[in-house]
Amino acid sequence: MKLHIYCEGKAGSHDYDILQKLVVGLNGFEIKPIGSIRGAGAIIAFLESGISKAENRILFRDRDFDKELPSSESLEQDPLRSYCYYSYRNTIENYLFDCKVLADFSTEKSFSLIRNENEAKEHLINAAKKVESYQLIRHTMGKMRTEKTNFGTKWTEKSGILPHDLSEASCKRAALDHIGGAKVHADNWTEEIFQNHFDTFKKQIDNQFYDQLKFLHLFHGKDLASSFKQEVKGFPLESYYRYAKNKIDFQQFNDLNELRRLIESLTK
Repeated sequence: MKLHIYCEGKAGSHDYDILQKLVVGLNGFEIKPIGSIRGAGAIIAFLESGISKAENRILFRDRDFDKELPSSESLEQDPLRSYCYYSYRNTIENYLFDCKVLADFSTEKSFSLIRNENEAKEHLINAAKKVESYQLIRHTMGKMRTEKTNFGTKWTEKSGILPHDLSEASCKRAALDHIGGAKVHADNWTEEIFQNHFDTFKKQIDNQFYDQLKFLHLFHGKDLASSFKQEVKGFPLESYYRYAKNKIDFQQFNDLNELRRLIESLTK
């Protein structure tokens, strides 16, 4: 029976295109994009009605702010939905940010603001630092929400639209107001709990966090991309994404390697 590989987005999205490259040389599968991850279980259940074997389907999805990073770079299986697997990096866009690829792209496009890998890395780090507090707050909100009070992890319209004020104090105020409005009838949270979660996430920002580009694991790719466009004025992001998807080498990512091996084992 053909393996169905479900992913976020649509045909031509980053998820779809990267999966297409990941499975080159394999047969016996079909990649089926399902749009938003919200309601994915119900969508897949409908599409898979009459198919009882979980091994005939895989859902590969962004980690977002739904799961904390595992201790090692690996593909994480959902304990409640065995067919669901989480990327190690926060979102699929995070796999496309690479200093060498950024430098090569800028050279080919004669984009003078990024002349080499060091400059690419410097701009990428600057962009990440600007959204640090916002990202830690989003992780904190992800940790605090429940099924009954899923207030999300942002107060802007969508990921990639950054708050005007990215300071820690402003982001905390906005998050607490947002949570308070959603959990007005709940009595199991306090600002102290919020602060404790925030402090736990902040401890991950160690001396190597930026130099080793660990923010590519933790920060949301769309937020990082928006900050990068503010940092590097005029950067043609969509053109870069197309270029990077052609250049991506999934073998450098342990979780994507594991996904490839999983797909291979289920299509033999």
